[in-house]
Amino acid sequence: MDILKVLSSVGLGILCINIVIYFIGFAKNNKAYKFFVAYLIGIAIIQALMEIYAYNGYKNHFLSNYYFSVRFILLSLFFYYAFGSIKKRISQIIKIVLIITVIALAIQYSIYPELYNSFNPMGVLTTSILLVIYAVLYLYEMLSKKLPFYYTTVGIFLYIVSSAVIFASATSIVSFNDKINMYIWKLNAFLFIVYQLLILWEWKVTFYPKVTKQG
Repeated sequence: MDILKVLSSVGLGILCINIVIYFIGFAKNNKAYKFFVAYLIGIAIIQALMEIYAYNGYKNHFLSNYYFSVRFILLSLFFYYAFGSIKKRISQIIKIVLIITVIALAIQYSIYPELYNSFNPMGVLTTSILLVIYAVLYLYEMLSKKLPFYYTTVGIFLYIVSSAVIFASATSIVSFNDKINMYIWKLNAFLFIVYQLLILWEWKVTFYPKVTKQG
C-alpha cells in the first residue's frame, strides 16, 4: 500500500478519535472548546470527501477552498472565545479581522471564479498567517497565565506554518519531479499526524481529569 495513503489514513483515524473524545465534554465546556470541536468535525468531513473523490478518480482540488475557509473561520472563532476572558481587545480585533477577511475572500472568488476549481495560494497564505499570529499571541499570554490548549496551540502553529508553505507553493510543487513531489506530500501528511497527536495529548493532560471527576 502507498505510504502516502497510509499516512493520510492514520492522520484521519487519529482525527476521528479526537472528535470522539473531545465530544465527550462538549456540553460541559466553554465556547472556545465547542468551536474547536466544530473545527475538528469540519476538517474531518472535508478530508473524508477528498479521499472519496481521489479514490473514485475525481478532481478534489476545489475542496481545498472549503478546507482552508472552514479552518480559518472556526479556528478564528476558537481564538476569539479563547481570548475573550483574558484579552478582550485582541478578541475584538480577531472578530473584525475575521469579518474583513471573509468579505475579501468572497470578493476575490467573485472576481476570479476560476480559483474555485484550483488552489488559492494568496487565500491560503493570508488565512494561515493570521492563524499563526493568533497562536503566537495566545502562547505569549501563556507565559504569565495558566491557560488550556497549550499543546493544541503549539500544534496549530507548527502545522499551519508548514502546511502554508506547502499549499501556498502548490503551483511550484507540480513542476518538481515526482519523487520530490511525493516527499513533500508525505511530509505534510506526517506533520498532520504529529498535529493530531498533540491535540490528543491536550485532551489527556487538560480535559481527561475533568471528565473523570464529573463522571
